[in-house]
Amino acid sequence: MSPGSEELLHECAARGWTVLLIGPGPVEVPALTVAAPGDDPVRSALGLVDGASDHAVFVAASVREVLLACRARVSCVAVESDGGTGLELRAAGAAEVHHDAAALLRVLDDSLLARPRAFVDCRPTTPAAPAGRSG
Repeated sequence: MSPGSEELLHECAARGWTVLLIGPGPVEVPALTVAAPGDDPVRSALGLVDGASDHAVFVAASVREVLLACRARVSCVAVESDGGTGLELRAAGAAEVHHDAAALLRVLDDSLLARPRAFVDCRPTTPAAPAGRSG
């Protein structure tokens, strides 16, 4: 895990996110773990919590993970690692790229992870029918 990962996970949980980990993570973090993610860990994670893709944010550390998030139509924040540079992660579809988890934590209030409720009902609504004329 990159520097600041444990603190980032704690803060996301404190803000109301359901934190899901693909693989092992810090023991002290309140999170669910996707035990057998298979070929599509993003969809496996969504299935674990009956989540909707438009109410989720995936934190990726590789180009492959960004592509999986995009394929599942999940917004994606990426952290640079051996899995790709910022340019490669953006080209793959990441909405945000940060140097590491600590860098993301420093700007959390301005990121996609600021508030989970910001994703509630983000689909367009049907306009009301025009009022009829009386008389």
